[in-house]
Formats: sequence, structure tokens, C-alpha cells
Amino acid sequence: MEENKNQNQGKFDPRAVVEDLKITTAALQQETQKLNSGISGMDAKLKEAGTLIDHSLKELKESILDIRVGISPEDLKKLEAYKDYFKHYKPVLYISLFVMLSGWGLALFGGYSGMKYYKESVRTKEEVRTQVLQEINQGGNVIVEKAKWDSYVEQSQVLRAWQKSNPKDSKSLEVYYKGYQDFKKGKK
Repeated sequence: MEENKNQNQGKFDPRAVVEDLKITTAALQQETQKLNSGISGMDAKLKEAGTLIDHSLKELKESILDIRVGISPEDLKKLEAYKDYFKHYKPVLYISLFVMLSGWGLALFGGYSGMKYYKESVRTKEEVRTQVLQEINQGGNVIVEKAKWDSYVEQSQVLRAWQKSNPKDSKSLEVYYKGYQDFKKGKK
């Protein structure tokens, strides 16, 4: 009921609505007829294209059947000559193949042997190095850098020169040195 109150009853005309529906229905029928005629035209064109394709395939099959391949006697003679030509080179081909495969085998063997020799030489060098260091340690010797060794030699020479020039003061150094050595022995 509320919907009827909202609508303006003076403007609603059922005859006009029926007329509008008739016009719209006629327009829809015309569009459907146009679509149907377009579809039938497309069907005709598709059928025509299909017949053209079938005709082209038939012509292609017929033309393929007409093709003949033949070898002339001259060509046969040339092929026979090549056959004899390659017959003479067959041993050369096998020999070159054998040489190539032998080369690959030698290369692989050489690479493997080289790697094995390198690993063994590195291991041997490490063993020799370890053995030399053990012999040096067993002899009570140590390896010192050249600069440090030169410094020790120079300090020793300076100390000896000082002992010769100051014999009185050097006595106290000798006593101190002996006491220091005794002290170090006592710690051990």
C-alpha cells in the first residue's frame, strides 16, 4: 500500500505501457531476424570455405602422386666411384679414430697420475718438514727469525765489550746472572 502512495497515479497510463511493450517487442523481433540472417550467411561462407579446402587438398594429393624420383645412370656411376673412394679411406678413418681415443685415454691417465703425484708430494713434504722440526727440537735447537738472531748476537757483543771495559761492574752482572739461572732452575 505504501508503494501505491509513493507512485503518482496521474502519470501512470496502462495503455502507454502496452504501446511501449509492443514497440520494444517489434524492435527485438527485427534484431533477431537480422541475427538469424547473419548466422545463415556465416554458415554459407563456412561451407564454401570447407569445399575450397577439400578441393585444394585433392589437387595437392594428385600433384604429389605425379612426382617421380629417378637416378640417372651418370649419377649411379658417380655414387659407385665415391663408394670405391671411401673404401680406400676406411682404414685411415679407423686409425684416426683409434689415435683420437688413445689420446683421450692418455690425457685422462696423465691427469689422474698428476693429481696423485701432487697429493703424494705434498704429503711427503709435510712429513719431511715435521721430521726436520722434530730433529731440531731433539737437538735442543730452535728456529729463530734472522732479524731476532742478529739482534741477539749484537746484544751479546755489546755485553762482552762492556764487560771488558768495566770489569768491576761486570762482576755484579755475572753474580746476578748466576742467581737468575739458579732461580729459573728452582722453578722447573
